[in-house]
Parts: sequence; structure tokens; C-alpha cells
Amino acid sequence: MKYIVISRLAPGVDNARKSLEVFTKAGVGPGTEATWAGVDGKTFINIVEADVPDMTISSTYAPFFEDVTVIPVVAVDGTWMEAIQAAQSNWD
Repeated sequence: MKYIVISRLAPGVDNARKSLEVFTKAGVGPGTEATWAGVDGKTFINIVEADVPDMTISSTYAPFFEDVTVIPVVAVDGTWMEAIQAAQSNWD
């Protein structure tokens, strides 16, 4: 499963330094692939591919970020279209 992870760095230059230091030591978990999609100096956007959301990694880096948003990415296929059409038919 793929996830888009948007992380906003907590205030303070020290947080950026410490976050990078921890990342170079810990990295991402086994079986997880992460790709940088963008960064503006305070907000980091990653595309992470893993079987399950990795709570260990989230806990490892949480102290350095003031806000983290995780958005699951799903394939838009026939099954998805059927599910969304069924949900839409219930809307009033």
C-alpha cells in the first residue's frame, strides 16, 4: 500500500538537525520504501510504500514534527469505482 506523508517540522533549527541525524541512523523500516516528493524547508512530502503503516517510524520522528498527515493512496480500478458509485447512491 502507498501512503502520502506530509510532515511539518516543529519550530527551531535544532529540530531539523536532530531529525536528519536520527534519519541517517534509523532510516526506514525493513520492507519499506520512501521517496521524497517535495520539501519547502519546513514541510516534507514523502511517498511511502509499505504493507502496513509503520508506527515505529512514526514514533521515531514524531518529536521533530509539529504535524504529520498520512493519506492512503488507492488504485482507481473497477472495484474502487463500484464502491464509490454504491456510496454515492446513498447520498441524499
